[in-house]
Amino acid sequence: MIGDPHATRPSGRRWRSGRPAVRRADAVLALAFLAFLALFAAGCASDGPSSERTGPQATTTTSSTSTTTSSTTTSTSTTTSTTTTTWPREPVPERPAVAPVPVLSRIATDDPVVFLTIDDGAVRDPRVADLLATARIPATLFVNESYYLADPDYFARVASGGGSINSHTRTHRRLTTLTEAQQRSEICGMRDVLARHLLVPGHLFRSPYGVQNATTQRVAATCGINAILSWRATINNGQIQYQQGDTLRPGDIVLSHFRDDLYEGLVAFLFAAGRAGLTVAPIEDYLPLPPSP
Repeated sequence: MIGDPHATRPSGRRWRSGRPAVRRADAVLALAFLAFLALFAAGCASDGPSSERTGPQATTTTSSTSTTTSSTTTSTSTTTSTTTTTWPREPVPERPAVAPVPVLSRIATDDPVVFLTIDDGAVRDPRVADLLATARIPATLFVNESYYLADPDYFARVASGGGSINSHTRTHRRLTTLTEAQQRSEICGMRDVLARHLLVPGHLFRSPYGVQNATTQRVAATCGINAILSWRATINNGQIQYQQGDTLRPGDIVLSHFRDDLYEGLVAFLFAAGRAGLTVAPIEDYLPLPPSP
């Protein structure tokens, strides 16, 4: 599995305009991106990822669960297939934990869709928010407390294309080094922070560095988390890195970070998705509902 390119954490500085390298790149990217937007707009004309879907009605969804292959990760890989309704667009009632939540690196689907996720929040480039909001590109965000509280409105705009804002822990600590109580403070505590600012705090979670264990899965289930997201491809240094092959595949979850290179990376990602015939879709439309208590 591709590792989280997060070994060196970025500083908490905000994005600054006027960088010469960015200005030179913008001219080229703008011309190329105009062509992409024309193609992307055609894809957005439909009402959903499948022309036969008219709303949140019954749909067959297969979700594949997987985990990182760390020696500290004790969860197992399973595959489930279920016919269910999609996630409702309203607050999801929290429930007593009935089982550890799954870890998903992709969603098995025949629809030509791919899922964009963005982590942390250190660098808040306004071009990223403008791109995703204007083109209505859904992004699933996983944020940390200090970054999120520095500018909640920025993250709301980034997610306004149809995405959601979710816990990435409060302080980005490696969870497998923590006690159960400490993990709960990190995972559930960040969701509580989001709940004070959002009508619907996200029900998904991503572990820092993509590392979790059975305690993580059990704790997450106790505070309204219904899935832990891993990934199959990453956006880094303006390029796409693939876990398998050399192209994006339907159902892939793609990892990126709020860094100086995110805007250029998103342009590369959108072109890669277009070449593969894929549309960026909200992952909530493809996740199975949690089991009844």
